[in-house]
Amino acid sequence: GYKASKEETEALYKETKAGLDSYSKDLQELRTSAQGSLKEIGELKAHNQELEVNLSQLESEKIRLEAQRGQDRDEFDRERKCLEEEHAMLTENHATELQNLENEAKGYKASKEETEALYKETKAGLDSYSKDLQELRTSAQ
Repeated sequence: GYKASKEETEALYKETKAGLDSYSKDLQELRTSAQGSLKEIGELKAHNQELEVNLSQLESEKIRLEAQRGQDRDEFDRERKCLEEEHAMLTENHATELQNLENEAKGYKASKEETEALYKETKAGLDSYSKDLQELRTSAQ
């Protein structure tokens, strides 16, 4: 009875030990797997944090670029207004200069007509003087 009981006990011991060894092995694999998962979770959290920092930087850059675009638009509007004012001033100056040249041309025309009239009058006087002088010479001979 003892021998059979001893054999049964040893068989039960071996079976139990094999079960405990298998359980211990499974438990160790679960621990290793859990540690890997925890490490992976930590890495994912770190990566997520990096992404949040990058997102925050991108949002800041977007705000800066929108402000810069607004400043650029304002500067463009100011430059366009200055160019329009300069164009208007140059157009007005051109019109004034053109009017001055037209007035000057009218003055030259009037002066030319006066000069031609004075020339004709002087020529007529010289012709009359020349004729009178000729008559005097003829008379003196």
